[in-house]
Formats: sequence, structure tokens, C-alpha cells
Amino acid sequence: MEETPQTLNDSAVQLAAEGDHFEAIACLRKGLLMDPSNATLWFNLALSYRALGRLEEAKGALSNALESSPLDVDVLDTLAVVLHERGEDDISREAYEKALELDPSNGRVWNNFGVLMFSKEAYAEACSCFEKAVTLIPDFDDALYNLRDTYEALGREDDRRKCAEILAARGVE
Repeated sequence: MEETPQTLNDSAVQLAAEGDHFEAIACLRKGLLMDPSNATLWFNLALSYRALGRLEEAKGALSNALESSPLDVDVLDTLAVVLHERGEDDISREAYEKALELDPSNGRVWNNFGVLMFSKEAYAEACSCFEKAVTLIPDFDDALYNLRDTYEALGREDDRRKCAEILAARGVE
């Protein structure tokens, strides 16, 4: 089988799924030698770097992905997550806002943005984000879990209880 950026990416995805991020990185870097502007390769490289806790390298790979694909909401969302994990919350917020400007109906991005706001103790804003996420994706247990905790932080006991009941009915704690 001929090695192409696509076949190397496919191999890397499989390796990453098996937890072999070092080999995945090797495949992706080899693919990038053939196609240095391939946003998918850069994105998947960032995911493996992040999985290994190599956040600076993940950030760089995501920046390269954005150069080739500046309107990719998944790249912006993942960059925002990595930036938050690095403590770069102001830039993280900008990335979330850009992602939501491009796709305001993306419940996953609303949830992740809510996590950022919750961590900054901006509970009213976090609440709004989580409510949007749950409205857009009603069976999104992570967002409902986050909303429950935010209602608790806001002292909204009735709303917290409703979320807890829904989660319990779904078998989620």
C-alpha cells in the first residue's frame, strides 16, 4: 500500500484510538512532510499531543491547522480547550467566541465555553452557556451535569434538583 497523507492519517487515527499516541504522532509528522498545509493532519497531531499532555505542541499544531482552515469550528473549539488548560483564558474566550460566531448552534462549543466561564466563577454566563448546550443537544449528559453544578453554585435548588432527576433517570451521576 502506498503511503499518502490520507493513509498515514488513517493509520494515526487507529493508533491513537488504541492509545499509541507516539506512533500516531510519527505517522502524522510523516504525512505533514508530504502535505505541510493539511489541516486534518495538524488537527489530529494536536489531539495526540494533548493526550500526552504536551499542550504547547498541541497549541502549535492547532495554530497550523487554523492557518490552512481558519473557519473550522472543531479546530477553534479544541484550541480554546487547550488554551484554557494552559491557563490562557482570555485567548481561550476569544477562540470560543469566534467558533460560536461561525456556528452558534454548536452545543458542544457552548458546553466547553461554559466550562471556561464556570472555572472563572462567572456562574451566570456559564449557566447561559450550559442552558444553550442542553437546548441544542437535549441528551448531552455532560452539559446537563455542568448545568446542575452551575445551578447549585447559583443557589437555584429547584433547577439543580430537576437536572439531578433527569441525570438519575438516565443512569448518570
